[in-house]
Formats: sequence, C-alpha cells, structure tokens
Amino acid sequence: MKDSHQDTHQKQSLLGGTAKSRIFESGLEITSGGINTATPEDWNRVRKSAPAIERKEHPENLREENVYSPSHYTHATGAECIDIMIQLYGKQRVEEWAEITSFKYQWRNGSKEGNSSEQDKMKSIWYNRFSMGDDPRND
Repeated sequence: MKDSHQDTHQKQSLLGGTAKSRIFESGLEITSGGINTATPEDWNRVRKSAPAIERKEHPENLREENVYSPSHYTHATGAECIDIMIQLYGKQRVEEWAEITSFKYQWRNGSKEGNSSEQDKMKSIWYNRFSMGDDPRND
C-alpha cells in the first residue's frame, strides 16, 4: 500500500482521451463532457434508461413498500416524516443525515432480524440517493 500511489500519473495519462465521449441514442449523437459535467437531466436520462433497481409494482411486496413508502413514517395528515425534518432542520442537514443513515444500512446489511440483505441494500441506496439531492419518491 505504501507505494501504491506511484503509478497515479501514468494512469492519468491513460485517461487523457476520456474527458469527452460520444453517445449514440435513438439515432442522435450526444457529446458528453464527462461525468463531472453531467447535469441533473443527464442523470435522470441515464437512470430511466438503465435503472439500478427496478421497482416491482406489486402491493404484496412489503419489503419494497418498506423501502419506498413506509406507512409508519407518514402522519395521519399525510405528511411524511422526512419532509417535516426538512422544514425543521433544513435540506442540507437532512441530506447529511441521510448519508449517515445510508452507511448504517450498509453496516448492518442482513443482520437485523426480519430484514433481508436485499432490503438493507435497497434502503442504503434510497438514503444515498436522497443525500445527493435525488429524491427516490419522485421516480
């Protein structure tokens, strides 16, 4: 590990031509400035064309219901807990909390009684997306 950084400059020179890329989509050519210049619209287009998690639209699938719309976090008024948290603490603090919560689900992955590894992974992804300003409830 001590000397693992020594080839960094060599690797960077190999990446020299990868800053821009061309994408052919539906017969149209799109030039991309690379991942660092991607806009929210670019990410939404990618997410829709190649979703990481395909949501199953089965009401009997309680694991996914507990990930995407847990009823125990919705007040009788219809307000969701996370929305009230944003009103009280601000969006930035709630996004930071969501990042920490994502780590919690990665850490405990599959070890909580009654929660599968798949459900913990899905919750971790949900909170990680939310922490980056991408609210999965808008899918």
